[in-house]
Amino acid sequence: MKKSKLIIIYVILLLLLFGCGKEKGQQEIKPKDKAPNSLKELSKGIDDILGSLGEIERLMLDIPLPEGEDKKQEKPQQPAGGEQQGGGQGDNEEKQGSESNGDQDQGQEGQQQQQSQAKQQEDPEKKKQEEIKNKWDEIQKKLDEIHPHWNSFEAEGQKKGATKEAGEKFEAALNKMTKAIEVKSIIEVYDYASQSIANLKPFYDLYLDDIGGDLSVLKHSAYQGYIRALIGDLDSAKKVLSDKEENINRIRLKLTDEKEKEKVEKITLALADFRDSLEEDSQMLFMIKKDVVIENIKALE
Repeated sequence: MKKSKLIIIYVILLLLLFGCGKEKGQQEIKPKDKAPNSLKELSKGIDDILGSLGEIERLMLDIPLPEGEDKKQEKPQQPAGGEQQGGGQGDNEEKQGSESNGDQDQGQEGQQQQQSQAKQQEDPEKKKQEEIKNKWDEIQKKLDEIHPHWNSFEAEGQKKGATKEAGEKFEAALNKMTKAIEVKSIIEVYDYASQSIANLKPFYDLYLDDIGGDLSVLKHSAYQGYIRALIGDLDSAKKVLSDKEENINRIRLKLTDEKEKEKVEKITLALADFRDSLEEDSQMLFMIKKDVVIENIKALE
């Protein structure tokens, strides 16, 4: 009898242990289903191209570049005979270097004055064209990276369930964007780059917890609203900037942080401000409003 009681107690303990283990497993937080880096890098590459395109427009229109970007145009030059000539040669050389500091400072100051005078005398138009060329070169380098990113994600997307039709649609827009960059057509780059972004939505939607698909739609709206405003098609611009509540709501439902939800509201307001600005015939205004929408979207990425 004692033996049977012990067996019963043993069985009860096993059941309790099994139940606790199951309950613990149920409480474990599963990792969120988010898009892979290959898809994110692909999106970022297209974003970077569109950002550089905006800087080209600003240069062409003599509009100041965003803060920080103007400083990137000119890299500081190191004075001749840099650190490699200066160090580790013994106490005598250190003493000589100390004695000659005054002469070096005067020489550098004179060199800086000469460079400043040369810049003032430089043809402003020539300088602007050089900066524009540099921006197109940046776009080309970024384009060279995008195609491998697409190739990398394409196989991964197929494993996740991406359709052949979705892949063909994205690649068609990507190829047209590539051609537009080759001929340096700003409107066409905006058009096909924003189409490429919108065509990424089916891939992002494969990852249930990712908001990238709906953010892609909002980006497409901002860029399409901008180029349609530029060509004077204001009714079409208003339409493409409207009726985004469904995308906004889906984004909001996937977010848990209250601060991130506040960022969603900023996107809604920025889209409304952009629509209101269409009443004015101002490319600078359209550009600023477009940039505000894009920056608010990027804040959620």
